[in-house]
Amino acid sequence: MPIFEYNCNKCHCDFEMIVSSKTVVECEKCGSKDVKKKMSVFGTSGTDKHVHSGGGSSCGGCHKSSCSTC
Repeated sequence: MPIFEYNCNKCHCDFEMIVSSKTVVECEKCGSKDVKKKMSVFGTSGTDKHVHSGGGSSCGGCHKSSCSTC
């Protein structure tokens, strides 16, 4: 089951929940059901790449326009 991040619209608490299709999401602080799912990023292990969005590169000696090819 996935873990989602939420923000409570009532008390502004941020929290995470493991959810299934039957889970009713409530704020763990105040119990409100008025919550919004946050945009989450996933974690990876064993990688340490610099993400660069501009032209040129800020990677060591690389002169490519995207660090994704370093």
